[in-house]
Amino acid sequence: LFLLPQELQFLKYLRHANVTLSEYEFPEAKIAGIQAQLEALIAKNYYLNRSAKDAYRSYLLAYASHSLKQIYNVKSLDLIAVAKSFGFSNPPQVSINFGVKPGDREKRRGGGGGIG
Repeated sequence: LFLLPQELQFLKYLRHANVTLSEYEFPEAKIAGIQAQLEALIAKNYYLNRSAKDAYRSYLLAYASHSLKQIYNVKSLDLIAVAKSFGFSNPPQVSINFGVKPGDREKRRGGGGGIG
């Protein structure tokens, strides 16, 4: 489980549920060394790019729909950092409607459905 600094409050919920936790630290130099290679691979392989874009979109949707809004606030996310974690140098353009309620969407025009 990887957590952003603002998500560390989630650990108290895990401890309350008696989940055993172990913390590991990774030297940043080892992690950062592959970022450029990952971005180049995602940029030139269509199928990896498409999969990464779908995963990025799913992550944002899941984050936005999490029940612990005080911890998982989608508006506080650093989208550039999140995009980098999926292998993008810049956030990809994805279609997401954060905070759109069903009544806020444009009303569909009535009609006969195109038949007869």
